[in-house]
Amino acid sequence: MKKIWIYASRLALLGLLIVPAVFAALTPNQELPKEPFARGVALVQRGKHAEAKELFDVLLKTDPGRKDVLYYRGVALLGLNNPDAAWEDFSRALKIDPMYPLGYVGRAQVWVKRENYAEAMKAVDTALAREPRCAEAHYQKGIVFGWQKRTDDAIAAFQRCLEITPDHAYAHYQLGLAHNQKKRKDLAVIHLDKFLVLAPLAPEAGQVRNLLNFLRR
Repeated sequence: MKKIWIYASRLALLGLLIVPAVFAALTPNQELPKEPFARGVALVQRGKHAEAKELFDVLLKTDPGRKDVLYYRGVALLGLNNPDAAWEDFSRALKIDPMYPLGYVGRAQVWVKRENYAEAMKAVDTALAREPRCAEAHYQKGIVFGWQKRTDDAIAAFQRCLEITPDHAYAHYQLGLAHNQKKRKDLAVIHLDKFLVLAPLAPEAGQVRNLLNFLRR
């Protein structure tokens, strides 16, 4: 499959670890949350980065000191292929709180976007020094290992992420792809199925369904 090691993702896409509810099972017809911040995070999860950014813009006008909103807007900006603006948001979050691990996770995502994996790993390690149980930092570490073609190390990092946050959808997604790469179809199916349960509306869902159909032949 192309793009086996997909950033942050989204989110991270989503810094998904910080708001575990984001990983609650969603049905295809489920409406977006009404609460603005949760709605923005859900939009990021669905790949609606422009809509998410607009919503976060409004939130930051009301409260410019919200580091969580700055982090997620940075993730949305990465989804819009604007790493420079994303870097500014992650840096602003760190000015507000130099100990904020997701600020460094965000910077790691920018470094990955720029294909500078050494700097990305430094940023992840800084995040983990601030908070060893930051699930998203372990997830991002797995992403960096993946780009470095260190599949076994990536698997270990994603598994550590799931030990902390069992419903981290994208850790299941990446583990499924990694196990498929290692020819462990049994484990790949388990994790990819879990991803679809947790994030059936994610942009990768269709691709995952196709892969599962192939693996089950």
